Amino acid sequence: MIAISGQDCSIHKQGAGAIACWVTLLLLLSLPLIGRANVYRCPAAEGVVQFQQTPCANGQAVELQDNATKWVTSPESKTTKSKDNIRKRSKRQTQLAGDVARQEKACWKARQQIEKIEWSLRKGYKPARGERLRQQRREKQAYLREFCR
Repeated sequence: MIAISGQDCSIHKQGAGAIACWVTLLLLLSLPLIGRANVYRCPAAEGVVQFQQTPCANGQAVELQDNATKWVTSPESKTTKSKDNIRKRSKRQTQLAGDVARQEKACWKARQQIEKIEWSLRKGYKPARGERLRQQRREKQAYLREFCR
């Protein structure tokens, strides 16, 4: 129960008296919000600027008006740009994921080719073919060392 100007403002009270009580209560609570504060810009040592609510000690002050600011909605183009950036980022991430998948597939293929070459070397070969197989194996192993984990 809240008493304003001798009136009882209980929660269960109804009618015009209750409305008047609550409006009065809301106005009283919003008074600190309505009050205006001054902001002073005071120069300090070494070119530093301080902002404070009290006037500067040395008398050098610039009083700034504390005007209420209003929310400004961003222009349509900015929201469109941010949506486009999100799309571009997700497209880039998709491309990167695709590149990683392609690279992993290429590495898997190189490993398979090395196994096939080693199988051919174990099976038997003529001297010229053996040299070509070993050269191919060295190239595939170099590829794996450079591009694969």
